[in-house]
Amino acid sequence: MAEQTTTHAPPRLRRACRQDRILAELHAQPALRASELSQMLEVSHETIRRDLIDLDRRGLLRRTYGGAQRSLRFEAPVGERRFMHVDARERIGAEAAALARPGQVVMIGSGSTCWHAARRIATDCRAVTAITNDHAVAEALCGNDTIQIIMLGGRLHPGERYAWGPQAVEELTRYRADWAILGTSGIDGLGAHDIDDHAAGVLRRMIRQSRRVAILADRSKFGQAALARIAGWSEVDTVICDAPPDGPLAATLAGHGVDIRLPCAA
Repeated sequence: MAEQTTTHAPPRLRRACRQDRILAELHAQPALRASELSQMLEVSHETIRRDLIDLDRRGLLRRTYGGAQRSLRFEAPVGERRFMHVDARERIGAEAAALARPGQVVMIGSGSTCWHAARRIATDCRAVTAITNDHAVAEALCGNDTIQIIMLGGRLHPGERYAWGPQAVEELTRYRADWAILGTSGIDGLGAHDIDDHAAGVLRRMIRQSRRVAILADRSKFGQAALARIAGWSEVDTVICDAPPDGPLAATLAGHGVDIRLPCAA
């Protein structure tokens, strides 16, 4: 009698790993169809449907008819964000640049709005020292030879191109700054937040090392919480935004004496 052989199908991804893969795919592109995910992960359409329901319930994505989109709290890659809300972010960047006076030291955070601010600092400012953990920010500042640029070391985030980790945080303790100019993933009644806890650790140290703190936030960030809080409102001096906050957020900012700066329309 011939020996019977059994072929084993490849093991399915466990639920947690499968859901992590779904979120990773949504990080690379803004929307996916359930049929694509089913084929990609080699599971049934019903399994994908249950995963999407669970992830939507947890606020990690938004279910759509036949698929899913990124959650509003799930940011696009920085290369995409630089070309979103460009007019608002350029005006916010120009207002941020006006904070830096000759002879002052500014710490500049990572992200697309800080990149716009760095470009205006390079154009408008003279004889300032800029400390940053963001490679694109440092590069934007290089066009002005009166600006001294201090680039922090540490582990490089491969997608966002910023340095993070104990080395970056320790290096910040060696410096004092007149201003910390920081972007944010969202602001609400509790403070300013970042979707990336690695970035948030560096930004919190920048705040501790600076005399004054400015948060840059276009109106799409209003009322949005994210994973890691950067600062409570008692730690913030100025919010630069393209529209005045309203409702409870406006009341909270006023109660903490936060200066709201609205750049002029172009």
